Amino acid sequence: MKTMKYILTCLVFLLLFSSCNIYNTLRYGGLPTQRDHTHFTQRKIENQLPIFNFIEPNKNYDLGNSIGLTNKSLSATNVTLDSFVKLHKTISFIIIRNDTILYKRYNKKYSGTSLVSSFSMAKPMVSTLIGIAIKEGKIESINSRMTDYLTEYKSYAGFDSITIKNLLQHTSGIKFGDGKFNLIFDNAKYYWGKNLREKLTKLTLKNPPNTEYHYSNANIQLLALIIERVTKGSISKYLETKIWKPLGMEAPAFWSLDSSKENNIEKAFCCLQARSIDFAKFGRLYLNKGNWNGKQIISKEWVKQATQSDSKNNINRHFYNYNWGIGPLKYGSFYAVGLYGQYLYNYPKKNIQIVRFGGALISYNPNFWQDIFLQIIDQIN
Repeated sequence: MKTMKYILTCLVFLLLFSSCNIYNTLRYGGLPTQRDHTHFTQRKIENQLPIFNFIEPNKNYDLGNSIGLTNKSLSATNVTLDSFVKLHKTISFIIIRNDTILYKRYNKKYSGTSLVSSFSMAKPMVSTLIGIAIKEGKIESINSRMTDYLTEYKSYAGFDSITIKNLLQHTSGIKFGDGKFNLIFDNAKYYWGKNLREKLTKLTLKNPPNTEYHYSNANIQLLALIIERVTKGSISKYLETKIWKPLGMEAPAFWSLDSSKENNIEKAFCCLQARSIDFAKFGRLYLNKGNWNGKQIISKEWVKQATQSDSKNNINRHFYNYNWGIGPLKYGSFYAVGLYGQYLYNYPKKNIQIVRFGGALISYNPNFWQDIFLQIIDQIN
């Protein structure tokens, strides 16, 4: 009996371990890290001259000797900004106003030329590419049905009612198990798994479209698949052509792929590696209403829609639209946000951007970071 129990235990273990996402989760530690891109195949996104450079003064802008900040328990404290950056496992922290770098600090292991890996901060880039494809006539509108471009889903029950807007606003109704990075949930399967195309074929509906908000990486991966179809190329190539080269990025970027096979696809919901300052350029594009030094890269209407709450859709949370966080509403602020307190925070009223990348600190509170940014911005005249 003991022998049989041992054999069954071993068989179960082997079956679990043979699953790629579970194997990788166990092998690399489970939770995402800045080093994960070294385990994935990547697609290079080339930059192009001339490079756009923010203005760099001789020294950091004087933000005061101490700043009233709060800790994760929202208890008040006063520390210098330099001390705060060191205390909170910050990789990079950049403040820009009117194209001038007021402040920048890097963890001692990183520098201005280091690549940082974005997690959900990559999602607004996917949304932006959808907006550009609409502007170019490759996609008819956000109200187009998903199945107009991904015809293989016409036979899936309920999928013919999903619009591109539903995917953008996470109201598609598609079933997706969040569960953080628990081994058996979809987050781990998509992040560590090796065949995203196959996983996308197994999608089902949990609810009818446009009845519930449910944040899902599957929605973003489907948007990436649509971009592939309408551009007849990879999402990396479209990003390179439409954003990376026109914006004069400092260096090439890299997008992690699900495998090294010929039909691989980008992990579009995350995993874009680039320099911190180049993420700031993407934010600048939105601060300037889609215009880059005289050229309209994204339509003004798209930027307006993406960075404001959708008052016509009560299902969609008022603070999140087209994968941009929104608020405080009074100042028209909006931000890209990712795991471990990654932020590309835009504050149009003062034309300020704050870029922040951090290490593997699970206990961060998004409201905590937004409070910090507002306190810093309040001190900038």
